[in-house]
Amino acid sequence: MSKNHAELAAAPAVVLSYLQEQNQPYSAQDMFGNLQQDHEFGKAAMVKGLEQLAQQRKIEKVYGKQKIYFADQDAFDTLITQKC
Repeated sequence: MSKNHAELAAAPAVVLSYLQEQNQPYSAQDMFGNLQQDHEFGKAAMVKGLEQLAQQRKIEKVYGKQKIYFADQDAFDTLITQKC
């Protein structure tokens, strides 16, 4: 398996884990910058991984001026606030 194929195969798992850990929205450029040092993914692999996860409904994306990706919030417990 070439490096390019290995990147494409590994990117979705790493991206999903990172988004769930951070639990905040990121653009593809932000994700690329944050994960590039540790995982050496190319930007194309990162974008393809994000799109693949969005199609699988494991993450969500919002359309505006740019695409913003975030972990599916249904996967997290609901925060219930109580008045003291």
